[in-house]
Amino acid sequence: MQLREVALRLGAEELVRPATPDVEIRSAAAADLLSDILATGKDEFVILTGLVSPQVIRTAQVVGALAIFLVRGKHPTQEMIGLAQAHGIPLYTTPLALFESCVRLAPLVEER
Repeated sequence: MQLREVALRLGAEELVRPATPDVEIRSAAAADLLSDILATGKDEFVILTGLVSPQVIRTAQVVGALAIFLVRGKHPTQEMIGLAQAHGIPLYTTPLALFESCVRLAPLVEER
């Protein structure tokens, strides 16, 4: 699925524009513990989280996540937005809960 499809499926608001909205997404990592994201071992994936901390952006950069979706209608700090822009990491917010976001993406994610 493409990043734009993920955003549409989650009813997400774009906060930091992606350079390539048609980038292919093969998976998602959903967690509020960044250590879980760091241990995911996935590629071509997005992060779903309720954390609003600059560490989320730094974690996404380390693991090579293609975008970040903040759940439960959370809004990032200006520092987060600035870091996401500086590192070219698309950032979105969705009103959906973490579980509901996962349920909506499950049919779209390719099996690995």
